[in-house]
Amino acid sequence: MAAGRWYGRDILDGAGGQAVARPARESRLQADVTALVCDLRDGWTGRWLALTAAYVAVGYATGSALALPMNWLLHYMLAQARAVLVVTYLPLALAFAANAVLGPRARLDGVASRLTSFRFLGEFILATVAVHVTLMVFVNLKLWIPAINERLYDSPLWRLDALLHFGVEPSAFATEFAGDHGLLPALDRAYLLFFPAQAIVPLLFLIAARLRPLRGPFFFAYCLLWVVGSAMYVAWPSLGPVYYWPGRFPWLDQAPYAQQLQELLIRDYAAFRSMPGAHQVKMYYGVAALPSLHVAVLALFAIATRPWRALSIALWVLTAVTFVGSLALGWHYAVDGYLGVALAWGCWWVARRIERTRSA
Repeated sequence: MAAGRWYGRDILDGAGGQAVARPARESRLQADVTALVCDLRDGWTGRWLALTAAYVAVGYATGSALALPMNWLLHYMLAQARAVLVVTYLPLALAFAANAVLGPRARLDGVASRLTSFRFLGEFILATVAVHVTLMVFVNLKLWIPAINERLYDSPLWRLDALLHFGVEPSAFATEFAGDHGLLPALDRAYLLFFPAQAIVPLLFLIAARLRPLRGPFFFAYCLLWVVGSAMYVAWPSLGPVYYWPGRFPWLDQAPYAQQLQELLIRDYAAFRSMPGAHQVKMYYGVAALPSLHVAVLALFAIATRPWRALSIALWVLTAVTFVGSLALGWHYAVDGYLGVALAWGCWWVARRIERTRSA
């Protein structure tokens, strides 16, 4: 067996999934470097980066065609990277503290060993770069939607929602029900749980023993989801129920976070449409409804964490709460959420299909 293939099948690698002992004479650093290089050459890390590079090329080509600059928001990227670094290495500090206090009973040597390995550090940096670069291109493309495709499809989506639900308009029904029963404040806060989940769950695929074997397909599927999601936004632009029929959402004064952000987003959207060349890109701005990527991302997390049953169930619950919140707060049509879950399953299927093909 070739050296590259051999190192691609160690116990921590998602590409092979087989436990193979390294020769005792080889140092840990040499093994880590060799494994990382092989994974860059013909493993999952190389695939993440290739997908990200292709997406960057599409972003620049689109910006060039529209005469719009690609903005990278480096200050935001660096701030996020520092926060992720702190969250990642907090378990390391806890492991050392527990080992110092409890000794062998702590059983955290494996965590400490993993987080101090060169391979983990390399994978952590490359995964962080792939995810952040993908998100930056996505943010630019989402903002450019009105310049790429001026049409809006809110009216057919509203009618489709009613048709699929036997005449009931899901977003209007959800906001009325939540408003009548005092649920909007809780949904308003719960909707924001997407952001810590988006930061923490990907890290678990690098740290947690149950999830590390799936880290390759996961990061590929995660980046693919944002790529395909942005393409769907451009192909079928829509603003969302609260912008299409604001009179059906009179209770949103009970949801201050959503209400404030909705006002900021539509103001920014109108400013871009009036002067696209002079507009400043802002993180998480832009208005697009189909599909719901909040629901899609959380559904992908729930699907991919299946080996960790308790976490997967918790993420499915959060996905359901986010879906209901997306309706009640006026962000999305029901079909946006359904398509988001389908997108998550599709991206995960593609990633696992590639894995099976490479392993055959």
